[in-house]
Amino acid sequence: MTEPIVECEGLVHIYRTAEVEVVALQGLDLRVEPGEVVAIVGRSGSGKTTLMNVIAGVEEPTAGVARVGGYDLARMTERERESYRQELVGYVLQHSQANLAGDLNALENVLLPMTQRSTEESRQRAAFLLETMRIDELAASYPGELSGGEAERLAVAIAMANQPKVLLADEPTAELDRATADSVLRDLRQLLRESGSAAVIVTHDTSVERHADRVIQIRDGRTSTQTRWLEQAGEVVADELLIMDRAGRIQLPRAYVERLGARGLIRAHLEGDEIRLRRGDEEPLDE
Repeated sequence: MTEPIVECEGLVHIYRTAEVEVVALQGLDLRVEPGEVVAIVGRSGSGKTTLMNVIAGVEEPTAGVARVGGYDLARMTERERESYRQELVGYVLQHSQANLAGDLNALENVLLPMTQRSTEESRQRAAFLLETMRIDELAASYPGELSGGEAERLAVAIAMANQPKVLLADEPTAELDRATADSVLRDLRQLLRESGSAAVIVTHDTSVERHADRVIQIRDGRTSTQTRWLEQAGEVVADELLIMDRAGRIQLPRAYVERLGARGLIRAHLEGDEIRLRRGDEEPLDE
């Protein structure tokens, strides 16, 4: 088994103010393999953005384990954190224009983060990125002259400038129509394959899920389910699994809980190699 590029175990993050504490991540587990594309989904407030900020090195874990590419995110010095953000991860912010310097053209925007390469190497890398994201003809254009799709393509190129091991993208299709989003995502997948980079993408867009290797749902600060899209009998179907942490905890799908009317105590009964769950107010089964 290969070493994961991202590994979180029992990850906790608490926002503290003078008057209140908010537990955003409550013992979250996540593993991302090198080159894998993982989509993170969940309701607002579930912990998606906090997870991205921790992986990006913006927020420090309160407790638990968070490792990315050999870096222990809970123990980095400020110098290590700066190097980490510059060399190991690339970040695409939710609003595409927020990633762009308005007074620089597209080529200059992509060149800007590449401070460790020679001028020739930087220009070759920038040309490759602009071509792969299909905006090479817009190299001399400024951000204000770009469409939403073009601006998103440029944002991806900038985030991938230093060939990061992990690309983080926050709602990369939020400002795009379906056709443009699918086109951008196809080219993004191609760029990730050619660069050997993994990606963690936070999204509410179901079309993004089809471009990911796995879809992880977060509920109440914990990973709850994993979905892969599989081809069966000529159709693409969702294969959903519950995620069990090291303590043996799982989160049942909301639809199951609501249908059962289950609250509080639950009865668990082992039947062969299956576990049967029943409401706690039902009579116990005879062994």
